[in-house]
Amino acid sequence: MTEFTTILFVLIGVIIGFVAGRATSRAGDANKLHAELTRARKELTHYKREMGDHFSSTANLLEQLDEQYQRLTQHMAEQSQKLLPAEHNPFNHDAATSEPTEPQPLNDIQPLDYSGQPSGLLNDKNRLA
Repeated sequence: MTEFTTILFVLIGVIIGFVAGRATSRAGDANKLHAELTRARKELTHYKREMGDHFSSTANLLEQLDEQYQRLTQHMAEQSQKLLPAEHNPFNHDAATSEPTEPQPLNDIQPLDYSGQPSGLLNDKNRLA
């Protein structure tokens, strides 16, 4: 029986060692996963902060651009009133809306890339069989 007991104790030791190894391996994996989760959360928080800063600065720049565009439009309107007569001034809305213009008559001249003579391409007689 001593051989049998020795073999039994060795098998029990192997099983206990295997179970203990799996338990500590899972704890190590859990620690790795927890560390990776913590790192991913920090990166996400950092990314969200960067995106917030980006959109905030973009909104600020667009606001400045809008102000500059309004100043430019006002400047162009003021200068065009000084330099151009009212009927030729694109910034003068009163002149543009007060006098509706007559549409210009279209010329009945064909474009230069047409010969003026029918080619017959669309006639049934000239189709290839």
